[in-house]
Amino acid sequence: MRLKLWAGAVVTGLLLTACGGGGESTDAGTDSNEGGAAVPTTMLLSYQESIYWLPLLMAKDQGYFAEEGVDLTVEATEGSGFVTQQVIAGNVDFGWAGAADSVIAYSKDDQIRALICNPPQNIFRIVVAESSPIKEFADLKGKVLGITEAGGGEEPIVDAALGDIGYQRDVDVTVLPIGAAGPQSLLAIQDGTVDAYASSYPDISTLTAQGLVTRDITPEKFNAIPGDCLITRQSVLEDPAKVQALVGIMRAWAKGAAFAEANPVKALDISCQIVPQECTDAVFAEQYLADTLALAKQADPAAPFGSVTQAAWQTTADLLFSSGTISEKLDVTSMVTGAQISEALTEYVNFDKAAVESAAKS
Repeated sequence: MRLKLWAGAVVTGLLLTACGGGGESTDAGTDSNEGGAAVPTTMLLSYQESIYWLPLLMAKDQGYFAEEGVDLTVEATEGSGFVTQQVIAGNVDFGWAGAADSVIAYSKDDQIRALICNPPQNIFRIVVAESSPIKEFADLKGKVLGITEAGGGEEPIVDAALGDIGYQRDVDVTVLPIGAAGPQSLLAIQDGTVDAYASSYPDISTLTAQGLVTRDITPEKFNAIPGDCLITRQSVLEDPAKVQALVGIMRAWAKGAAFAEANPVKALDISCQIVPQECTDAVFAEQYLADTLALAKQADPAAPFGSVTQAAWQTTADLLFSSGTISEKLDVTSMVTGAQISEALTEYVNFDKAAVESAAKS
C-alpha cells in the first residue's frame, strides 16, 4: 500500500475512485448546537477511504459530522496534487493533501491555507531489521538502502536525509528500488540485498505483520513533517458559513480520533465494516491500526489532535527546497497563521473529549 503524497509522486494505481465518482456521504442531520439545517459540504481525500483515515471512519460511524451540523460528502481522488489543484481552482473548498504538496501549492498560490494534519507525524519511515548492526542513519555509509520505486513518496526524505549529513546518493549510499511491501521486498531485506528500507508506514506495517521486526532509523528532525493536511483558501476563511462547516469538520475529526484512541478494539471493528478490503488479513489490519494510532500521537501530550507547529511546516518547506522540489526558499507564515486560522483552531477543540472517550469505552 502506497501513500503518494509528495510532489511528483502522486501515482494513481492504488486509488480506487476519482473525484466526482464513488463519493460517500455521511449521515445528514441538523446542527445539534443551533438547530439549523445541516450545511452540505464536499471534502476531498488524497487517498481512498482507509484505516489511514481512522478519525474519518469513526466520525462517519458515530454520526459526529451530523452532530456538528455538517452534511458531508467525502470524495476520494487521485492524490494530493489533484486535491490542491481543485482547491486552488475553487472547485471545492476543503481537501486533505500531503503536507509537501500543500506547501508546493502555496508556492504557486499564496492564498492556500493549511489547518490540522492527519497524522501530525511523518508517514515515511526508514527502517532496518532489528538484528541489523546499523543503529542510526549515518551508519548506512557504504550500504544499500531499498526504496519502493523511483519517484516514490519516500524519495525526498531519503535524499534530504543523505544531504543533511553530507552523503551523496549512489556514492556513499546506494539507493535501490525493490518494490512495495510484499514477498520480494521482504526477501531483499532478509537476505541482505538491502541493508535498510524506506517507505510509507503502511508498507512497514505489512512487513511487521509478515513477521519482520524492524528498528526505525529515520532522522529525528524529519519526524516533524506531517502527513495529509486539511487545506482551503483564504476566501473560504472569510465566509462565516463556510468557516462554520470547516470547524464542524475538524471537530468531528477530532472526536473520531478521540474515539479510536479510547477504544482501539471497537475502532478496528468499525474500520473493518467500512473498509473490509483492508481486513482480509487480520494480523495486518491490527498492525496497521496500531501504527496509525501511534502516528496520531503528539510529541506534546497537551497538543490537540492534528495540530502542527509553524516550525514543522517550515521544516517541510525547507526540505522541499533542499531537495530541489521548489526552486526558492519559502516562508510559510501566512499559510498556517492568521486571525481566521487561529479562531478555527481554537474552536475545533471545543468539545467534551471525556464524554467521547467514555462513550467509546462503553
